Amino acid sequence: MEEKKSRVVAVPCDDYDPEKVYEAVRAGVQALGGWEAFLRPEERVLVKPNLLKPAEADTAVTTHPAVLRAVLRLLEEYGCGSVRFGDSPGHETGMHALERLGFRPDEAVFGALPVPMTEEVRVDFPEGMTEKEFWFAREVTEADAIINVCKMKTHALMRITGAVKNLFGLLCGTRKAREHMRFPNDGLFARMLVDIHRCVKPRLHIMDAVVAMEGNGPGAGTPRKLGLLLLSADPVALDTVFCALIHVDPETVQTNVQGEAMGLGFRHADRIELLLVRPGEQNPPAGMTIDAFAEAYGAPDFDAIRDGKNMLARGLSMLALFSRRPVIHADRCVHCGICVAHCPVPGKALSFRNGKDQPPVYDRKKCIRCYCCQEMCPQKAITAGRSFR
Repeated sequence: MEEKKSRVVAVPCDDYDPEKVYEAVRAGVQALGGWEAFLRPEERVLVKPNLLKPAEADTAVTTHPAVLRAVLRLLEEYGCGSVRFGDSPGHETGMHALERLGFRPDEAVFGALPVPMTEEVRVDFPEGMTEKEFWFAREVTEADAIINVCKMKTHALMRITGAVKNLFGLLCGTRKAREHMRFPNDGLFARMLVDIHRCVKPRLHIMDAVVAMEGNGPGAGTPRKLGLLLLSADPVALDTVFCALIHVDPETVQTNVQGEAMGLGFRHADRIELLLVRPGEQNPPAGMTIDAFAEAYGAPDFDAIRDGKNMLARGLSMLALFSRRPVIHADRCVHCGICVAHCPVPGKALSFRNGKDQPPVYDRKKCIRCYCCQEMCPQKAITAGRSFR
């Protein structure tokens, strides 16, 4: 019997011209069987973009509005009459982030309504492997189907943030700090993220990789054009292809490792069917190996963390001696205090103990290396550095 495989569709898309993006997303969805393979028109749909924080579209911090609009347009054309879209970022609100991207909080987009995602509701999940309950934004509990419209970015803690990581935004902003404290390393945190997927069961994942983010991601990195949209019903397979494109070993990414171990999807190349789809072409989609695809469309010099296996695979003694830690660059810091405010550690792992006229200082004994400070810093003043202390 032939083993089951997960299909990942890659669609070249040179830029964010709205019609190009629309045709690319349409072609990708069609290659996966059309919308009818994922939902019924009468279902209530929540579209979840990556809105990490309010930022301009060209910074690559968020899902590009052209991609989000294309998805909403296609859902309207399919006949979906109840569509909402939004996110719950860690800093400010999803509505603020949408406004920065050109959306109006009181205006429907192709019939879809923006939603605040600020009120949380408890959802019991007795089969959870890490959590037996989650506190999701109310709109999550009101949806029949979730469409995940993620962004291809690097991440200081998780190495990448793609399809699996993006659903962390279903938790309301203040709730995220609790999860960082409960799951303070990449392996444990990944298992919690996988449980979110197992709980809400998103139907489809669409990754914006037209312009990705490399370097100091997920909020302070550098835009890097890759010219692709990636789609799959399997978030682990999608993130595995993401890793191949940027030449990161998927075995070092805990959302891939734990995702497969917990039955969410596949991370091995022999269990992934990759199709290259070109909008407008009459020929059937071309099958490609992941290696050939990465060679043709990838970026070997993509600025990402590639330093061996994940943190759990290293001994605790090595972790104590030499590991990545958040580092504040004094020449960029404006002493705004956002990093201090977003530190989830009780009593705070960083403070203005030298005065507000100096950058905050870390208490390394308290720091759990969750990188919430680095994610939220508006000045790109915090990076993942190395330290023997």
